[in-house]
Amino acid sequence: MTEHHALRATLQDKLTHLQQRLEKVERNLRQTPEPDSEERASSRENDDVLERLDESDRAEIRQLQHAIARIDAGTYGCCTQCGKHISPARLVAFPYASTCIACAR
Repeated sequence: MTEHHALRATLQDKLTHLQQRLEKVERNLRQTPEPDSEERASSRENDDVLERLDESDRAEIRQLQHAIARIDAGTYGCCTQCGKHISPARLVAFPYASTCIACAR
Protein backbone atom coordinates (compact mmCIF):
# COMPACT_ATOMS: atom_id res chain seq x y z
CA MET A 1 0.00 0.00 0.00
CA THR A 2 2.90 2.39 0.68
CA GLU A 3 3.92 2.17 -2.98
CA HIS A 4 0.63 3.88 -3.88
CA HIS A 5 0.65 6.40 -1.01
CA ALA A 6 1.54 9.37 -3.26
CA LEU A 7 -0.99 8.31 -5.87
CA ARG A 8 -3.68 8.01 -3.19
CA ALA A 9 -2.94 11.55 -2.02
CA THR A 10 -3.14 12.83 -5.60
CA LEU A 11 -6.44 11.04 -6.22
CA GLN A 12 -7.80 12.32 -2.89
CA ASP A 13 -6.84 15.90 -3.82
CA LYS A 14 -8.59 15.56 -7.17
CA LEU A 15 -11.64 14.04 -5.46
CA THR A 16 -11.83 16.95 -3.00
CA HIS A 17 -11.52 19.46 -5.85
CA LEU A 18 -14.30 17.77 -7.84
CA GLN A 19 -16.58 17.58 -4.82
CA GLN A 20 -16.10 21.31 -4.20
CA ARG A 21 -16.80 22.06 -7.87
CA LEU A 22 -19.91 19.89 -7.74
CA GLU A 23 -21.17 21.83 -4.71
CA LYS A 24 -20.76 25.09 -6.67
CA VAL A 25 -22.61 23.63 -9.66
CA GLU A 26 -25.45 22.49 -7.43
CA ARG A 27 -25.68 25.94 -5.80
CA ASN A 28 -25.81 27.57 -9.23
CA LEU A 29 -28.56 25.21 -10.37
CA ARG A 30 -30.66 26.10 -7.33
CA GLN A 31 -30.52 29.85 -8.02
CA THR A 32 -33.77 31.67 -8.69
CA PRO A 33 -34.46 32.13 -12.42
CA GLU A 34 -34.07 35.57 -13.94
CA PRO A 35 -37.33 37.50 -14.41
CA ASP A 36 -36.51 38.75 -17.93
CA SER A 37 -37.38 36.20 -20.66
CA GLU A 38 -34.11 36.71 -22.57
CA GLU A 39 -32.12 36.31 -19.37
CA ARG A 40 -34.18 33.21 -18.49
CA ALA A 41 -33.31 31.63 -21.86
CA SER A 42 -29.64 32.32 -21.30
CA SER A 43 -29.93 30.99 -17.76
CA ARG A 44 -31.53 27.76 -19.04
CA GLU A 45 -28.65 27.25 -21.48
CA ASN A 46 -26.22 27.73 -18.61
CA ASP A 47 -28.20 25.26 -16.53
CA ASP A 48 -27.90 22.66 -19.30
CA VAL A 49 -24.12 23.08 -19.32
CA LEU A 50 -24.00 22.90 -15.53
CA GLU A 51 -26.12 19.74 -15.50
CA ARG A 52 -23.77 18.04 -17.98
CA LEU A 53 -20.80 19.08 -15.83
CA ASP A 54 -22.65 17.74 -12.80
CA GLU A 55 -23.15 14.32 -14.45
CA SER A 56 -19.55 14.18 -15.63
CA ASP A 57 -18.20 15.21 -12.22
CA ARG A 58 -20.34 12.64 -10.42
CA ALA A 59 -19.04 9.87 -12.70
CA GLU A 60 -15.42 10.92 -12.14
CA ILE A 61 -16.01 11.20 -8.38
CA ARG A 62 -17.28 7.60 -8.33
CA GLN A 63 -14.23 6.42 -10.27
CA LEU A 64 -11.88 8.23 -7.91
CA GLN A 65 -13.65 6.83 -4.84
CA HIS A 66 -13.38 3.31 -6.24
CA ALA A 67 -9.67 3.74 -7.05
CA ILE A 68 -8.97 5.03 -3.53
CA ALA A 69 -10.91 2.10 -2.07
CA ARG A 70 -8.84 -0.33 -4.18
CA ILE A 71 -5.63 1.32 -2.95
CA ASP A 72 -6.84 1.01 0.66
CA ALA A 73 -7.81 -2.65 0.10
CA GLY A 74 -4.47 -3.46 -1.54
CA THR A 75 -6.10 -4.46 -4.83
CA TYR A 76 -5.18 -1.37 -6.85
CA GLY A 77 -3.54 -2.29 -10.13
CA CYS A 78 -5.29 -5.66 -10.37
CA CYS A 79 -7.96 -6.13 -13.01
CA THR A 80 -11.39 -6.49 -11.40
CA GLN A 81 -12.46 -8.90 -14.17
CA CYS A 82 -9.56 -11.27 -14.76
CA GLY A 83 -7.34 -10.57 -11.73
CA LYS A 84 -4.20 -9.92 -13.81
CA HIS A 85 -2.05 -6.84 -13.24
CA ILE A 86 -3.02 -3.67 -15.07
CA SER A 87 -0.03 -2.29 -16.97
CA PRO A 88 1.74 0.63 -15.28
CA ALA A 89 1.40 2.65 -18.52
CA ARG A 90 -2.40 2.23 -18.39
CA LEU A 91 -2.50 3.29 -14.75
CA VAL A 92 -0.39 6.36 -15.50
CA ALA A 93 -2.72 7.34 -18.35
CA PHE A 94 -5.91 6.35 -16.52
CA PRO A 95 -5.18 6.16 -12.76
CA TYR A 96 -8.63 4.90 -11.86
CA ALA A 97 -8.62 2.08 -14.40
CA SER A 98 -10.15 -1.01 -12.85
CA THR A 99 -9.58 -3.36 -15.79
CA CYS A 100 -6.62 -4.35 -17.89
CA ILE A 101 -6.59 -3.41 -21.58
CA ALA A 102 -7.76 -6.87 -22.65
CA CYS A 103 -10.82 -6.78 -20.39
CA ALA A 104 -11.61 -3.15 -21.23
CA ARG A 105 -12.24 -4.05 -24.89
